[in-house]
Amino acid sequence: MPLLPGVQRLIDMAADGPSLADIPIQQARLQLDTLAASFGTGDRVGSTSDVDIPTPSGTVPARVYHPEGGGADLPPLLYFHGGGWSVGGLNTSDALCRKLTARSGGVVVNVDYRLAPENPYPAAVEDALAAAAWLSRNAADLNAGGPGILVGGDSAGGNLAAVVAQASRSTDEFTVRAQLLICAPVNLADRRGSYVEFAKGYFVSTSEFEHWISLYAPGQDLSAPQLSPAAATELAGTPAALIVTAEYDPLRDAGEEYARALQAAGVDVSLLRVAGQVHDFPVLGDLIPEGDAGVDDIVARWRTLLAGGPEANSA
Repeated sequence: MPLLPGVQRLIDMAADGPSLADIPIQQARLQLDTLAASFGTGDRVGSTSDVDIPTPSGTVPARVYHPEGGGADLPPLLYFHGGGWSVGGLNTSDALCRKLTARSGGVVVNVDYRLAPENPYPAAVEDALAAAAWLSRNAADLNAGGPGILVGGDSAGGNLAAVVAQASRSTDEFTVRAQLLICAPVNLADRRGSYVEFAKGYFVSTSEFEHWISLYAPGQDLSAPQLSPAAATELAGTPAALIVTAEYDPLRDAGEEYARALQAAGVDVSLLRVAGQVHDFPVLGDLIPEGDAGVDDIVARWRTLLAGGPEANSA
């Protein structure tokens, strides 16, 4: 289908300003923080609290969201924000986390992992793994259900969620029940299909993706599974996955290919491609009014996947 009207307005608006990849990193962070104020306030939740999560390198901030009426019926969702591993923070994904909390009925923990280029790979991965272990230890204190935890994220945060999900197979520090990957870059070396077709003019360009990758993983082998989860040679036993893609996202094909690979390995997978949308649309909130229906679809698929319903293997 064509681009949704709200998406086209957003693209036209973005065309008038500089790319985040073309300005100094501190300015890019400030610009995204300013833009995040336009995403809206999200849904009403029962309460929020800010905490510090211990990591091997210190602590990282996080925000805990409780739904009205509790939240103990679902395992807690550990959430990682997008922003190319280099920009963004708790406020970037705040509105979406509030929606996920209110509409799913589960506790969400939004993690402010360390950013590149000051803290390149593997800093964000180390923080993500430490956060998963912390949440597993503290879920009961947060009045969150179990067993295990859930992991999720958008864009670069989805990449981190996929890495944590794979790591859960070889650790006794945490168990991941399911993963929510929204417009996630799961193959940083992929240069095919939608990556070429939607390289420019669809809100986020491939040149911007490559800029963020160069800041996050300079000189690294991009085919390493901790950078490109889709490159893992063994996927059996990976936690169940809801993989969300957008029709006009350069990362669409790689995400959908990962969904099919997981399914072939016997993993429960639900694949949701949202028509007319661009990269990271659920985060943009009020900037794309039509995007809210997509969030409802994500939550419905998510709850079905967790319940093991008939849509849980729809890749």
